Amino acid sequence: MALIAGWGFRAGALQQSFSDCWEQACQALAASELTDSNWTHAVLASRLHTPAWPELKRWAASATPHADFWMCEEASIRQVNTDSVSLRIEQRFGVGSVSEALAICGAEQLAGSAAKHAELLADHSPKRRHMHEAVHLVLPRMVSADRHATLAIAHCMPASYSMKTGVLS
Repeated sequence: MALIAGWGFRAGALQQSFSDCWEQACQALAASELTDSNWTHAVLASRLHTPAWPELKRWAASATPHADFWMCEEASIRQVNTDSVSLRIEQRFGVGSVSEALAICGAEQLAGSAAKHAELLADHSPKRRHMHEAVHLVLPRMVSADRHATLAIAHCMPASYSMKTGVLS
């Protein structure tokens, strides 16, 4: 199973901020789900120039050494329908939760829905975009104790996994 960890973080986030979110996720999910999965960490491209980015990379190297990173532009997460809503984040990014939106967008990308994703982003109507049917938000936003990092986890089933019925399970 492919799991996508969407990370929202402030410039001052430290390895402990990311570790705290991860520990919360471990408590909420089965350990086998976390360790036996293919991980991708989704991050806003604009955060790569902050002091927190190397902190996240160092943490990820020890906690999920084989994980990939997926960078996403801020415009790509706007209007994603998220379970959690922070008014401050919604005003800044146009989405209720950066971590949830990143997890969803990353899972959509991995599910092979890039064309559908682009088509939905091109729709400028006021309705909010919903997840691709192969994507499921497994864990809504978790917030670190120092409030410098957030983590949400989504999983996807690539389109190639569809059964003869055409129904994704």
